[in-house]
Amino acid sequence: MGQTSNGLRWPWGPVTVITPFNFPLEIPALQLMGALYMGNKPLLHCDQKVAIVAEQLLRMLHACGMPREDVDLLIGPGATMGHVIRRAEPRSTLFTGSQKVGELLASETNGKVYLEDAGFDWKVLGPDAAAEHLPYVAWQCDQDAYACSGQKCSAQSILFAHANWTKLGLFDRMAQVAAKRNLK
Repeated sequence: MGQTSNGLRWPWGPVTVITPFNFPLEIPALQLMGALYMGNKPLLHCDQKVAIVAEQLLRMLHACGMPREDVDLLIGPGATMGHVIRRAEPRSTLFTGSQKVGELLASETNGKVYLEDAGFDWKVLGPDAAAEHLPYVAWQCDQDAYACSGQKCSAQSILFAHANWTKLGLFDRMAQVAAKRNLK
């Protein structure tokens, strides 16, 4: 008569969350809230270029009732955060960013790091191809792959399109859209 599963989780204690510049709200909010929901004490490090976003996120959480001592915020160069991690020895570090820094963190934390090293995102277009949607779909595919010069974790890497889209000329239309792009 079915199955019942139970999962129990306990807080780890002090953890660090290191987030990139190109998603200044989404990644810090998601990763920070996950750490807090599990009862951990996170230290959030964000890129100096977007520090105001993290500061405002914490101000909002404080206004909603989160105690000020629940999260520590460090704004500064990565070398400063590296020094703090070596001295504080957090139970875990969650890092989103480059492979080079991820490998350094893995070495310095003796493997106590979870790495999110960019995404490999794909789009799937099913059989419901419609000529009236072709211009928008071609434009959206181009935007998903190139709008941020590929510099985002969710940049589209692969497109799987049903044959109905091919018959409509999706790839030709995408080539036309791509031809309009330039570096100016």
